[in-house]
Amino acid sequence: MTGRGPGQGQGGAAEQAAAWFVRLQGETATGEDWLAFERWLAAAPAHALAYERLESLWVEMDSDAPRLVAALDAAQRPAARAAHPPARPPRWLWPAIGAPLAAGLAAAVWLGVQPHPQPPAIYQTAPGEVRQLALADGTAVRLNVASRLAVTLSADARRVQMADGEAAFDVAHDAARPFLIQVGDRQVRVVGTEFDLRHRDGELRLTVRRGVVELRPADAPDAAPARVTLGQQLTHRDGETGVQLAAVEADDAFGWTTGQLVYRDRPLSEVAADLSRRFASPIRTADAETGRIRFTGVLVTDNEAAVLRRLEAFSGVRAEHVADGVVLRRARAAR
Repeated sequence: MTGRGPGQGQGGAAEQAAAWFVRLQGETATGEDWLAFERWLAAAPAHALAYERLESLWVEMDSDAPRLVAALDAAQRPAARAAHPPARPPRWLWPAIGAPLAAGLAAAVWLGVQPHPQPPAIYQTAPGEVRQLALADGTAVRLNVASRLAVTLSADARRVQMADGEAAFDVAHDAARPFLIQVGDRQVRVVGTEFDLRHRDGELRLTVRRGVVELRPADAPDAAPARVTLGQQLTHRDGETGVQLAAVEADDAFGWTTGQLVYRDRPLSEVAADLSRRFASPIRTADAETGRIRFTGVLVTDNEAAVLRRLEAFSGVRAEHVADGVVLRRARAAR
């Protein structure tokens, strides 16, 4: 196809976006079609916005597609045919249903029609397991050990709930759909950026490697945000009002994604908890005093025995194997 593409020069942006969507889903779409589509997107901001809204709605509706196509078809055909809803059509049939589908999608976009609410997608890792996730919006997530995310992608926002866990996010830019993370008593808001978010034992730690991230109280989404940018780390404890912001080596927070745990003046109790999530044996400090020992170093998490040997060498403790795991004791107290 050359020259004017489907929907160009007629109807509003929503109708044109729907016509392009149908055209490009068909097997007959050509390279020239895609070039013409790019020109249409660039012609006006309203075009890109309309297409983004339509595409987001379609992602939400994907599991309901057979019912949707049947409903749209029934609106254009005799009622008798509606008694036998078709299965989801193959791609080669898209041009045939293009007109009714385009009209229905355009109406859905601008009238706010939404599919039945879908439950959030749950992503979870076991102790010792790390997962790479690719969300439907293009966001990449690396989920650390013993972590859980609940993800809902909708037409107006991308929402994530994070309980106890850690994840590295590379969020796809989408100014029309902010990326919102509910974590502890705070809400993280981004549009497109890269950051590591850790929430363990009631402490939130947010480290930004690219872009800007905003943090607000979860119960006051309109409050003035704390902003975190490249090379900064924000810490906050659940239930407290304040936050602390510091300049850091951002790559340290991402070390776990390549099999390294990087610590700079952290309590040994935190190190033990991290190792417990990563290996089979529970690891704990012998007492509160041992847990307060400050540790600085890099632990390569290749295997448990090697990590414990390195920890002994760096921190002045000994790892004692007991019936229910490993206890870290001060070297002078070892027997």
